[in-house]
Amino acid sequence: MTDIHTAAADTPGPDGESSATDATVIHLHKNQQEPEALEGRVITADDWEHREDPDGDRPWIDPRLRTKQGRAARLAWQRRQARRAARRWAIRQGGADGVAARAVRGERRVRTWVAGVEGAKARADLALARQLVRDADQVARRARFAVRDRKAVKELARSAQQEASRAVTVAESARKRARRVVGSRAAVVYGPVAGGELAAYAAYGVGGLTAAVLLTVAGAARLGRRRDDITEHEHQEQVAAIPQQFDIGMTPRMFEQMLRQALTEDLKVSVSALRVDPQEWGFEIQLWLERMTPEKISAQLDLLEACLPGVRTGSILLQQSAAARNECTIRVPGPNPWKSVPQLPYRAPHSVKTSEIHTAQIGADMSGRPLALPVCRTNVNIVGASRSGKSTILRAEVDALTATEDQIVIGIDLGSAGSGFGGLRRAMHAVATTPEQAQMVLQWALDIGKGRPALFDKLGMGMNWQTSAKRPGIKIVVDEFPALVRESRKGYIDAAGKKVSWDLDGMLGEFAITSAKSDATMLIAGQGITREKVKDNTWLTELAVQVLAACDTDDVVQVLGGGAMAQGWRPDRLVPAMGDQLNDASVAYVIAGSAYCEPIPYRACFAPEDELLRRGIERARAGLVDIDPESAALSAITLQDLMDACAEDGAPAGNAGVPQLVATIRQIFADAKDPAGLAPEDLADALGEVDPVRWGLDHFDGDDQDAQVAARVDALRQAITAVLAPTGQSWALEKYSKSKPRGYRLRDLKAITGEASAS
Repeated sequence: MTDIHTAAADTPGPDGESSATDATVIHLHKNQQEPEALEGRVITADDWEHREDPDGDRPWIDPRLRTKQGRAARLAWQRRQARRAARRWAIRQGGADGVAARAVRGERRVRTWVAGVEGAKARADLALARQLVRDADQVARRARFAVRDRKAVKELARSAQQEASRAVTVAESARKRARRVVGSRAAVVYGPVAGGELAAYAAYGVGGLTAAVLLTVAGAARLGRRRDDITEHEHQEQVAAIPQQFDIGMTPRMFEQMLRQALTEDLKVSVSALRVDPQEWGFEIQLWLERMTPEKISAQLDLLEACLPGVRTGSILLQQSAAARNECTIRVPGPNPWKSVPQLPYRAPHSVKTSEIHTAQIGADMSGRPLALPVCRTNVNIVGASRSGKSTILRAEVDALTATEDQIVIGIDLGSAGSGFGGLRRAMHAVATTPEQAQMVLQWALDIGKGRPALFDKLGMGMNWQTSAKRPGIKIVVDEFPALVRESRKGYIDAAGKKVSWDLDGMLGEFAITSAKSDATMLIAGQGITREKVKDNTWLTELAVQVLAACDTDDVVQVLGGGAMAQGWRPDRLVPAMGDQLNDASVAYVIAGSAYCEPIPYRACFAPEDELLRRGIERARAGLVDIDPESAALSAITLQDLMDACAEDGAPAGNAGVPQLVATIRQIFADAKDPAGLAPEDLADALGEVDPVRWGLDHFDGDDQDAQVAARVDALRQAITAVLAPTGQSWALEKYSKSKPRGYRLRDLKAITGEASAS
């Protein structure tokens, strides 16, 4: 057994680099005292790293490809790729990249080069000469028959003739020069082609001529190919100057130049950086400003639209970024910006939990990002002017609530008889449509909401009510809040003859303050939030979730403060629906914690009325959520009492088997001696006399009496549709007299009440 110790010394060479030298290898035996020297050469890294290594530099080939199966598989893959390439080539032949189209473009480019500047000048001179000759002939005819100023007219004709002669001379000279230059170019270009084709025909006949023609077409197609890096549209834009008209199909580069010019030169904004992102709905611009905020842009959105011709008025939206104060996003939508918003998703009964309801989609923004409101222990306020689509937003949220397994949903609607809930009313536990019913509902909700904190320790829930299927939460959905405020102020006459207020809005305010921890919360929808509409109910602005549809500037200031509009919160720019035009109906800005803290507009998902009715019936048949015994013991009013009391309006009237509203209308027809029909305005007026508490004109919003009448008629139509929906019937407006507009016919009413068969 031996130990080996090798010592190598590198000595610098003449060029300063180290070189391999002879080294002494010391071989020691265990039993030897003196080392034994061995002679040899040490091989260093420089000796073998710089040698040629053909095998090592050769690309590696997978050994599986060397087998028979590998070669067959690769051949099959190559054939498949060839077939795909052939199919793509065949498809391209019908478009601008086909061989024929490219050959035509190539021939046109060659012809343009052959004509050159000389040919273009000759054509222009010839056209000018012809026009001057025609003008001279016309002036000469007038001079021949002139009576007044005959001498002046003849002089004018003579000068016109001279001008035409000079133009003809110039055109003739330009044409001769162009023929000479163009002829030489044509000989250079077309001569070899024609000569080659004739030579091919002489040598090989028709086959040779065909091959030569195909070769010529291939060459023309080669010349006519489009540039690979850009499209033809972008190439045309690059050749042109900055566009003067906005087009949704323009390239981001040209739109960026157009927008940058508008911001810097017209709006005087210091732009640090700008990026344009094309979207399916339009353009999204990420903007970084230099030592300034987006407030200057927000105040001049109208001017920015004027500087971008072609942009729809009132469509540009600005969004203050939450990341930095000098960053913002500008959206320039096209003609259909909301095509990414889906239909209201279907949810099976008892398929949603309250802990997951913040993921239940009820809307989407322009890019399709979902909107889902957090409603667990959270109150929601929805504000929107008439026809702004707030009922669509409310129904979308009610659809998510009624699909839960752990929520009791009760509605209050004193302005439109519960019609705002649509077919989903069937899936709600109760809908209060009178002040008495609303007071009963709110008293029950207050008893439970204020009493549940005493159960937290007993049930081991901690600091908040833990909602579950056994211990559900409570949601009070209030539609037409200004109408509730008016009813609350109007009050009633007690047994002693004194006027007593219902205090419905006061109970709602107390409910919002005291019951959130108990997961007894509410959703409120109203036409506005100013004192003119909601009186002193300023607590609405303090609710955690605010949804602002198309509304007034005063409403925006009340909810968000004076500087919010400068940051991009502009629901005042949204346009409500007008007739059949949806405009910005059901579009809203949402404020809900950090998840929705930027001014991004969302649109509520829509579902047809018959689909909402189908869902309501399905969820009602699946069974409504019942309250837990511990909470039920907190109030003297039971949930069943509420359901029975609120079901009176929809109960059959006597033995007729029709809703109470239809029975009342039938009595109105009978008192009027059964006319053939009644106009909607007349029927609504008659209902106001029969039931002024609900149908009185002063209960409906409007700037004047005509607007109030229109609102009452609209509420009547919605109420009739809502009460007839569970029976599967409808009552449309029809002609009942040649001299009168459409209205409610007696024959249709009798078919609904069963007095006559439907025809």
